[in-house]
Amino acid sequence: METAGSLFLSLNFENGTLPSSIELIPAGTLIQGRDGRKWKNSQPQKVAHNSMARLSRLVIDENHATDLAAPKGGASPAMGWMTGLRAGQDGSIRADVEWTKRGEEAVLNREYSFISPVFLHDGQGEITVVLRAALTNSPNLQLPALNSEQGSDGEPEKNNTEDCMDKELCAALGLSETATVNDALAVIDKLKTAQNAAQSVDLAAYAPRAELNAALERAISAEKQAADLNAAQLKKEAEAAVDGAIKEGKIPPALKDTYIAMCATHEGLKQFKEIAAKTPAIIDGKPQAPAGTPAASVMSLNAEDAAFAKAAGYSIEEWEKIKEAGK
Repeated sequence: METAGSLFLSLNFENGTLPSSIELIPAGTLIQGRDGRKWKNSQPQKVAHNSMARLSRLVIDENHATDLAAPKGGASPAMGWMTGLRAGQDGSIRADVEWTKRGEEAVLNREYSFISPVFLHDGQGEITVVLRAALTNSPNLQLPALNSEQGSDGEPEKNNTEDCMDKELCAALGLSETATVNDALAVIDKLKTAQNAAQSVDLAAYAPRAELNAALERAISAEKQAADLNAAQLKKEAEAAVDGAIKEGKIPPALKDTYIAMCATHEGLKQFKEIAAKTPAIIDGKPQAPAGTPAASVMSLNAEDAAFAKAAGYSIEEWEKIKEAGK
């Protein structure tokens, strides 16, 4: 799937004459705008060919009116027409331009300073075809303005934002005040590489392997000791909670081990304490016998078991299953 995109380029004119040839896509296989977006221009010759095969004349409009105003019924007059798209020796894509009277006046009167190509690109950001361009005042790339003035030496003056970075930023990166954005990006890439290398340092290069292994074993041993202490403390708390419930007559002594097993985790102990707190005393210490004769296939419950099962709302068969599961 191809997606439309645009970036902003700028052009120079000298002695009040507009250029008859403009740069649409700058040189370089990787293009990045001020807004952070990136595209690839690894096949400029193919892009130029695809663009001319699609249309022999590509419009230059005003502020992308063809894409923004025209779909809503608005006007999108031509400021110029591009022909002869071609790849330059440096990898850029250029075009010949026939300016309309309206476009010529807009540029010469400094109403617009930059040109913004609209192109299609694939899912990997590879530019595939140029559709059109627009005059704009919102540059995305740091290049000279279309209507830049002449310097005292007869050469076009450079836009100070084209090459030079912020002085404080240059100082922080160890660059001169005249460093360019590309210089800064190169330093940043080196810093990232150094940081990644530092994060993957082999500790064996700084300490003998035997010492590292001994330290690791001590850490593992300390972790196991802590786990054993926690388990012992939990078992101690579980036994105290279960013994307390037995003493209060809330559970039969015969099920002590079953309930301790239920309290083998912190969550299980918490649930047992909540149940025990809500359960009334059901064993008064007097011998009790279950009413009736149990079925031959069911193990007889003792008096305490029968009383607890009845209080808990379980049948004899259900309580026997619970006991067996506890074993």
